[in-house]
Amino acid sequence: MKKYIAVVCILLLTISCKQTPKETEETDFPISVGCYGYTQNGSTITFQVTRVDPMVQGTLIYNWAEKDRNSGSFSGSIDDNIILGTYTFISEGVESTRQVAFKISGDQLIEGFGEVTSSGKMVAFKNASALNFDGSVTLTKDQCAN
Repeated sequence: MKKYIAVVCILLLTISCKQTPKETEETDFPISVGCYGYTQNGSTITFQVTRVDPMVQGTLIYNWAEKDRNSGSFSGSIDDNIILGTYTFISEGVESTRQVAFKISGDQLIEGFGEVTSSGKMVAFKNASALNFDGSVTLTKDQCAN
């Protein structure tokens, strides 16, 4: 009888340990990790997206023709296909921070522009919901130059 109870206990233990794997909820984000770039008239922008979950993080480099290059880190979020975040960068040896926005359109990121306000070393949009995404600066996935 003791052997029978032991076998039943082992059987129950074995069955209880066999759990069916839970399906992880896969969330589709409108962009993926990768390099998004812009090149025009001697100017380049590189946005190396390293994290999307729904935080968007990466490195961002602006190299405007005949101006000082600035590079730094980006951290933001996605809301309604708009990436809005903070770009902390070094230019001419000085650290600054400004708000940056991109509209997601397929494999492209269209930079948004709008009226800004400055407070110390931080530059932010006055009204982030009224940005202009005119397509004048469009970064394309896998088109990095920096």
